[in-house]
Amino acid sequence: MAATPCDRIRADLSAYADQTLTPRRWEQVSYHLAGCADCRAELAAIDAVCGELNRCRASGPSTSLAARLEAIAGEQAQAPLYMASGQGELPSARRDRGRRVAQGSVVTLLAMVSVVVLAVLIAPDPPRLTNLVGAARQQFSMSAASIGTNEAIGAVLLAVERGADLGESVSYQPVNQVVGLTPVSAERAVNLLTRAVDASVTVSGVQGVWVSDNAGRYRSAQVRTAKRPGEGTQLEVLDSRGDGFMSASLPTLTPQRVTAPEGWSFAEGSEPVVVGGRAATQLQASQDGRPVAGWWFDTETGIQLWAERYDAYGAVSIATGFKQLSFGEQHLNGGAAQLIALQPASGSQTEGWCVGLSECPQELGGLPLVAYASSNREAHRSMTLVYSDGFESAVVGWTEGLLAEDGAVSSAQSSGLPTLYWQSGEAVVWATTNGSYELLCDIADELPQEAPYPSSLLDRVAAGLNRLVPVR
Repeated sequence: MAATPCDRIRADLSAYADQTLTPRRWEQVSYHLAGCADCRAELAAIDAVCGELNRCRASGPSTSLAARLEAIAGEQAQAPLYMASGQGELPSARRDRGRRVAQGSVVTLLAMVSVVVLAVLIAPDPPRLTNLVGAARQQFSMSAASIGTNEAIGAVLLAVERGADLGESVSYQPVNQVVGLTPVSAERAVNLLTRAVDASVTVSGVQGVWVSDNAGRYRSAQVRTAKRPGEGTQLEVLDSRGDGFMSASLPTLTPQRVTAPEGWSFAEGSEPVVVGGRAATQLQASQDGRPVAGWWFDTETGIQLWAERYDAYGAVSIATGFKQLSFGEQHLNGGAAQLIALQPASGSQTEGWCVGLSECPQELGGLPLVAYASSNREAHRSMTLVYSDGFESAVVGWTEGLLAEDGAVSSAQSSGLPTLYWQSGEAVVWATTNGSYELLCDIADELPQEAPYPSSLLDRVAAGLNRLVPVR
């Protein structure tokens, strides 16, 4: 179908409206429009559309929208979008994110440094421990007063350590011994001592105690004693003026078993002797041919009337005996203070009973564990272990802190109690006994060995952090 004149004109109407036709063609279109109403209507529609477009172009974009877009684009606002790499993300956005990550890392690092500095500043300084010999002997004295049959000895030793005025040193006359002693078995000796420990007899009286000063004289004191089976013992140590210096109530704690020390031999008097006005059976213990201890037991009740311990030269080192004694009903004073809060060894089966030490032995130096006491307070943790076979006793301690002086120290001062103590990491370990120095060394060999106190920066930080956030 051949094109009509209107078809040819309509093809140029848009260019006519834009005034982009050549002059000759513009005249031809104008001539046709003058005589064709349909084409004029078409041109009018085109003019209306162009006018609307011109009005939109003249209004321009919103200034607020432009500002927001430029803020988002940042440094890339003037750059073509095709230069941006990454899917849906401008380089400026990536740089901002990297900057935020770096800033966060710096803040985290500063916070960690601040925590470390704070931990160092608040880390507790270790308690410095002094006079370990005196402290160890006090612990032994309190413990010895609570076990076995020689409560008065422990009480007097403790009074001496606490500064009791016992007056001038005096002489001591050993108990008259039977000339004829008959060797007996260790079992017989154990039976005699066990009977004394387990005697269900209510007694009261005054005991004398003599402790060698290693110069041939003795510190002496008198102790009022009242003992009631099932209730315990009350002691009152009198000073040189006869006044009460210290009184205490003691629970009844006895060795789980009485066992004769290895290497000891025993002999028993063939005839009773009189001690404190009562008939007594004498028992003597020897080691390597020299006497180490002597006991005199009441023939009727089995209680211990007198006891002596001898040094390496056979001289009496410690002695105790009843000067006055009566049997019968006694009511103990409930107001007296307890010397030490010892727990019986049976409690050592409970979880968490052992404090500080990696292991609290049930036996040391051949002596079984009898009792213990512990404290788990922060910066004051301690552990006391009491061992006894009924013949010899030893007390071992672990105390958190730092020695005021370096090295291990041994002592055999006026109390006659050899003592060892040493730094073992974060705590001081000590041991003392009324037995031989050889026994003490055997005990020390089984305890944690000497090690310096941990004092590095890392240790101090750990201690401070533990104070900030306690870990148990």
